[in-house]
Amino acid sequence: MNRLAKTMATASVLVMALAGCTTASSTTTETAEATPEVTATDTASTATFAASTGDCDAMAATFRDVESANADLVDPELTAVCDGDTLTISSNSIPDYLYIATTPGSPKVSELTMTIPVTPTEADEPSAVPYLGALGVAVDGVPIYGPTEGTGGDVQSLEGALSVCGSHSGPTDFHIHWFGYADGVDCLYDADEVETGESLVVGWAADGYPIMSGVVCSDDECNETVQLTSSWELTDESQFATDTWAAHSYVEGSGDLDECNGRVDSDGQYRYYATTTFPYFLGCYHGEVADDALGGNNAAAPGRGPA
Repeated sequence: MNRLAKTMATASVLVMALAGCTTASSTTTETAEATPEVTATDTASTATFAASTGDCDAMAATFRDVESANADLVDPELTAVCDGDTLTISSNSIPDYLYIATTPGSPKVSELTMTIPVTPTEADEPSAVPYLGALGVAVDGVPIYGPTEGTGGDVQSLEGALSVCGSHSGPTDFHIHWFGYADGVDCLYDADEVETGESLVVGWAADGYPIMSGVVCSDDECNETVQLTSSWELTDESQFATDTWAAHSYVEGSGDLDECNGRVDSDGQYRYYATTTFPYFLGCYHGEVADDALGGNNAAAPGRGPA
């Protein structure tokens, strides 16, 4: 059964769902070893990670081959091309899963280009993610946004604005704010894929580090899975709907992840992880971000996050 037939067969389940890759092409680059300066606690002492930096071919291969799941939308397009020590991802931002509207309008073509280093450089100090606009791109070519909506408040303060998949169609493009999934719903990943606890790549951030699903195995045999937790806490609920960054505070050690919503894994590589609470994807950039890393129609507004 092709993807369109599969998604149409489950349409009756997608009452609340909302709905972005052609085969990646690349050239070979040399693999580089990551040398972290710190060690983060890992949930499982050994694991096989689906995304690592340093090998451009392997990074490009994480981007999916896509098919249209929406007869009334333009077909999704995405390429991932290696050029020396950089990987360039180009997308038209059209989703590759069944789109059901929760906001006015429907997904339209919005060109996105992101050029990331094959071997990211850890920043001396974390930098702010965009207040609005893309901070990265998902493995299906859909832009990944931060936790803020146009109101300045948290995207989850707007009831019904997002689908079960955590995405919606905005004024500029179709994009994803948080990693959502549910039984019987065709999102970026199906629930049965997520709940295995296997290492799933959600996308890549503009600094070159991967963004992973936060549902991971709790032990080497993966007898159980756990959801990694953010170390940001809601400390001023009164500002949740108006200024979500002011509403939250980073409390070191209160969750599984660092200020940027990532960690150094047991293989020595840094990765971001999706969480069910703020900041959902990234709290800041762990690595250096080039001025021209992100291009296209979804120009980012001034950054917010830790100074």
